[in-house]
Amino acid sequence: MMRGFNIRLGSWRRHRGLTQAALAARAGIPQPAVSEAEMGKRDVGLRTIVRLAAALGITPGTLLDSDPPRPSLNRHTIDAVARAAVTGRRNLPPHQRQLANACAAAMRPTLEACAVPGASKASLRGARSVRAASQRYGEEVIDLILERIDRFAGAEAR
Repeated sequence: MMRGFNIRLGSWRRHRGLTQAALAARAGIPQPAVSEAEMGKRDVGLRTIVRLAAALGITPGTLLDSDPPRPSLNRHTIDAVARAAVTGRRNLPPHQRQLANACAAAMRPTLEACAVPGASKASLRGARSVRAASQRYGEEVIDLILERIDRFAGAEAR
């Protein structure tokens, strides 16, 4: 899959668990430059690419051409994330809880229509959150979670 440099830079940064400020500090560039590069608002020169790649612990070629490895989620984890999105349970690891919150926000109309308790508390930033989750986990995984949320929400409503 061909992705833009800006998306790949953000993916590698999140994969390494860095904030924009931390990446900027490691690379020796201003934080706004990292932010603008990730938003696609700034062209990045070769010298900056080399510095960013070194700060991420990868080669410049890897930063330009390769996506970071995606975390794998088995079917049990996908079910747990979907159930947590529907029930609001909090007994998940933080990254899975964040994924459940993003998917619940995206499915807010469905959850509200099924009268799932707490559905109205789901964040209104669903589309942006799901887009970020899709970049991290892949669209196929997100689609599976959203399908399961739809099924579980229907079961909760009965």
